Amino acid sequence: MKRVGPITFLMIKHHEKINKILLDFEKVSDRDFSELKRTFEKFRKKVDLHFFIEELNIFPVSDSRNPREILRLKNLVKDHRDLRNVVREMENEISEARKPKTNILRELLYAHEEREVDGFYPLLDERLPENAKKKIVNEINENKF
Repeated sequence: MKRVGPITFLMIKHHEKINKILLDFEKVSDRDFSELKRTFEKFRKKVDLHFFIEELNIFPVSDSRNPREILRLKNLVKDHRDLRNVVREMENEISEARKPKTNILRELLYAHEEREVDGFYPLLDERLPENAKKKIVNEINENKF
């Protein structure tokens, strides 16, 4: 079994929390709008924090001389933009007292997660020296995800 590096491990934990909140949201009755709003807001805040952490702590350590790494980074940045747009659309639906469907969000989220967990994070875990990985993990943990 392949060893999972510290960045990959920590970010897998983030994804698990985000996916759990999304699952909680999907279980809320479409008639309970206060709970829908509360759960979706919790989800949105976690996703925003996750993106903030990545964009502040992880993306900047990409190797600008490595075309493969830069391509992966560009795809992840595009994912963030697309996911933010879908979340905004869902917020609009909730503000109109409708429970939004989550299938598009879920597809985008899982594809994004797969790109990060199977490709980008392991690349960083493999390339970065231990002290750099430790610094990134400590900075991420300061954000109390």
